[in-house]
Amino acid sequence: MRLGKIKLGMEYVVDLDNQSMVEEAKGCLFEDLMNAVKYDELGAAIDIEEDVNNVLSEKDIPDFLKSEVQED
Repeated sequence: MRLGKIKLGMEYVVDLDNQSMVEEAKGCLFEDLMNAVKYDELGAAIDIEEDVNNVLSEKDIPDFLKSEVQED
C-alpha cells in the first residue's frame, strides 16, 4: 500500500508579523476558492502527494474513506 495525501494547493506567502497582510491573504484565498468553485476550476487546485518519507500510516486514513474504498 502506497500512502499519500490529496490536498488543495492554494497558498500565499505572508509576513506573519503583519496581521493586516495575513488577513488580506486569508480573504484572497477565500476569494480564490470561491472563484474556483464558481468557474468549475477546483480540480486544478487539487494535488496528490505521495508519502515518500513514510511518515503516514494506515491509521491516518479517515474512517469514512475506509468504509467507501474497495480493495483492488
